[in-house]
Amino acid sequence: GVDDAMQWCPWCGSDASGQDLMQRALRRTRRLLLVSRIRPWDYRVLLRPGVSGVDPKYPNIVEIEQRYVTGRRQDEIPWRMLTGLITHELGHSFLFRHWRWAKSPEFRQAFGDVTKAYRVRDDGWVDFQRRRVAIAPTDHVSAYATEHPQEDFAETFAVWLTPGLEWETRYARWAVALEKLRYIDRAARRFAEAVR
Repeated sequence: GVDDAMQWCPWCGSDASGQDLMQRALRRTRRLLLVSRIRPWDYRVLLRPGVSGVDPKYPNIVEIEQRYVTGRRQDEIPWRMLTGLITHELGHSFLFRHWRWAKSPEFRQAFGDVTKAYRVRDDGWVDFQRRRVAIAPTDHVSAYATEHPQEDFAETFAVWLTPGLEWETRYARWAVALEKLRYIDRAARRFAEAVR
């Protein structure tokens, strides 16, 4: 019979371990960065047990909870959600690599003080597929963005990267959230121009 420990699908022969899911999500993420005019930096996405995240001391290492990709079927997430999780964590990586922006008055006005201490629940993950403006507070792009200014930046970065979202129109009635998206758009343009 079929079980979660199988490495290959017995019917089609494709990878059943989740590795091709990860590769597909990484390809999609790289395309999103290129379309958004952000040149990929030297980040690495690693699967590890525990929580997904980025350590500010090592901003180029993006860790993704391995059970989302290689765990039991009930733990795995769809590749679009995995792409959303990766873009969220890349938002942290981008922020930590450009930490000086986080100290600017413009950034602090948009997102707040990113150095304040905070603690979030590690027992769950954000459903990036079901993110909706209607359930998000009007000053943030998602409910999770209200947890801390760093999460606000990462969530806003992920929304900004979402293709076909037309965030200028979608967030037109939410002036604060729209200004955060515009800030990221301006910052990304500066970053793209500095790399040239």
